[in-house]
Amino acid sequence: MKEQIQELLNDLRSWRFWYTLLMMVIGCAIFGAVVNAILVPQNYFAGGATGLALLIYSLTDQISLGILYALINIPIFIVGFREFSLRYIVLSLCGMLIYSLALEWIHVPIEAKDPLTAAILAGVLSGVGAGIYLRLGGSIGGMDILGTVLKKRFAIPIGTTFNVINLTVLSANAVLYNLDIALYTGIYMFVFSWVMQRVLTGFSQRKSVFIITEHPEEVVHQAIRKIDRGATYFLAEGSHSHASKRVVYTVINLLELGRLKQHLFETDPDAFVVVNDTAEVIGTRFLTWEDEGFKRRP
Repeated sequence: MKEQIQELLNDLRSWRFWYTLLMMVIGCAIFGAVVNAILVPQNYFAGGATGLALLIYSLTDQISLGILYALINIPIFIVGFREFSLRYIVLSLCGMLIYSLALEWIHVPIEAKDPLTAAILAGVLSGVGAGIYLRLGGSIGGMDILGTVLKKRFAIPIGTTFNVINLTVLSANAVLYNLDIALYTGIYMFVFSWVMQRVLTGFSQRKSVFIITEHPEEVVHQAIRKIDRGATYFLAEGSHSHASKRVVYTVINLLELGRLKQHLFETDPDAFVVVNDTAEVIGTRFLTWEDEGFKRRP
């Protein structure tokens, strides 16, 4: 515990902690405005703890959304306190309080009379809001903590927890209102998830490429160098031949993939090529640590 307290004190003296907190204020303000201006008037629900708060709010209408969200999180934080670092718990508590206050105080009119337009607009805005603070490691509590606790203690996959909660929310939305409203809620959830992922990973997603070839030097010089990229060798061994090989690894953008394939075909058409999506690349000629909100210490 002493080490965690010291880590927290060090973070409190760091620029990144307060920058993350600022982004959480901005992101929660956007998210809270969307909930009050679009989701509540349209009777749409959301995923996770916000969806549960909206569900209870629609049933009672006696307790405000901000207080409901805080009340839902109290048992979640009690259960998850020992499963996370003190820094993460403190940051999540700050995020939960900021988001609860945003739900209480921020009421900005957003005109969207068409239900489909409202669902898409709400998904875009709230996805941007959530992505802003999640990109820096921020948190507002909720199902992220509960899902992790259930995974650690009962081996229940985090995705299963989210799916059960969201399915419950969608089903309740259909029962309390109608199937059309539930459909628009589903559209909102999809757009929200897609936009949030784009904010987290960026729109310039990269491709990582593994090339297993008998001619690694030629591949590097005649294929990868031609698209002005670097490469790394990995030592590997074939499972059948037990022959040692050098696997070529490189990271490129989507526009360079077609050119790389053409050069590979011309250099070694027998090469075994695996192309993967990468969520994020930090390093030379890609994103820098400063781009990610980190600041070098003098």
